[in-house]
Amino acid sequence: MDTTKTASPPLLAMTYAMGTLAVLTCPCHLPFLLLLLSGTAAGVFLSQNIWLAAVLLLPVFLLSAFATWRLLDKNKNDRR
Repeated sequence: MDTTKTASPPLLAMTYAMGTLAVLTCPCHLPFLLLLLSGTAAGVFLSQNIWLAAVLLLPVFLLSAFATWRLLDKNKNDRR
């Protein structure tokens, strides 16, 4: 049995993309996102509509976190 088998490159890229999206859209990271975007139109919009941004980013975060979890679980099952 080959235990050095790794996930396919597209699956690995999708896992990293979904994980990054989950981190960027996490509502607890919203203050850091505001700091990073300060001085831009997106930063002004976020600072004026903080609750709307949190409500809109929460489903994106939940879906991307769930997708990341499923992709990581799939990678684990492929290695068996």
